[in-house]
Amino acid sequence: MTTRVGIIVLSGTLDKVLPAFVIGTTAAAMGMEVGMFFSFYGINVLHKEKYKNLKVAPVGNPAMTMPFPVPQILTVMPGMVDFATSMMKNMMKKNKVPQLEDLIQQAIDLDIKLFPCNTALQLFGYKAEDLLEGVEKPVGASTFLNFVNQADKPIVLNF
Repeated sequence: MTTRVGIIVLSGTLDKVLPAFVIGTTAAAMGMEVGMFFSFYGINVLHKEKYKNLKVAPVGNPAMTMPFPVPQILTVMPGMVDFATSMMKNMMKKNKVPQLEDLIQQAIDLDIKLFPCNTALQLFGYKAEDLLEGVEKPVGASTFLNFVNQADKPIVLNF
């Protein structure tokens, strides 16, 4: 019985992309086939330059308490996105949590299919050559859905 995990990455924020890769790489390490579909802002994760600059989104995220509780109204202040991003990256380093670059490489090494959405490429004016090495050729949603639905036990997650 084959299990395929399909992960849809719509967000381009670090705090949503990291869990998607953690679940994807864990599923692949457990022997499941994994495909990740990157659409809308999620396409930035596969862009050669843009993935390096993903940010954490503190606005509207009541779970984010920074190093101390911060009233939500303050998260809209200039510089808070960069502050939250820096804080998250420092916490990751301190606690030896893999960085995004490491997780992307691990996904490639585990043969996870990284599907860039063709519509998202068109939307943002990107070309296939703008994407990281090791990703699939750009596809439509139907290709991703066919990948997932060919399994006996399909699982689909959205980030």
